[in-house]
Amino acid sequence: MKTILFFGDSNTWGYDALSGRRFPFEVRFTGLLSRRLKDARIIEEGLRGRTHGLDDCLEEGRNGYKALPMILCTHEPVDIFVIMLGTNDVKAKFHNSAVEIGRALERNIQVIQTPWLWGGEKAPQILVVCPPGVTEDYEGDVMEGSFDKESVRISEELDQEYRKTAKTYGCEYLNAREYTGPGKADGVHLDADGHRKLADALEWKLKEIM
Repeated sequence: MKTILFFGDSNTWGYDALSGRRFPFEVRFTGLLSRRLKDARIIEEGLRGRTHGLDDCLEEGRNGYKALPMILCTHEPVDIFVIMLGTNDVKAKFHNSAVEIGRALERNIQVIQTPWLWGGEKAPQILVVCPPGVTEDYEGDVMEGSFDKESVRISEELDQEYRKTAKTYGCEYLNAREYTGPGKADGVHLDADGHRKLADALEWKLKEIM
């Protein structure tokens, strides 16, 4: 049985923009995959507000880079490591460019591939997933305080940087934007249909990897 770890933010956690709570397990894309991939054990490591490597003064413990060593050692051995981060990195307060976010992804890949974390054994295969992005539907929602038009533009540029980084480090790659996008409720988070569409794309990709 393969162990697949999903490392992400509120979309991996399963935030429902309509209720402000968490989608049930059977609605989240990770839950759907758990039911479909009979030969795999799915581990969810989703955290609201998580970034690739930035500290948020309003939310403690959201720096993905700092959390990675602990998470990797906790769940070792892992066969496939799926990383889908970057949405929070485009928040207006961080003033990040797509290039900088791509470099942050690169640092995280380097940590995942660090030999000492795996006792000298082979590191897991990595699937880099470019997040669904941000749309201007954030306007009028509480997300409007965090995202702006520049956030939308930068989120659209992540594919090019992520694709290049994934290729450089021999990672598998999937652009979630090609299959789904954030819901109309807040322009940031997947709705139930978005989770289903992402699960469809990931199911095909993971079966190909396995």
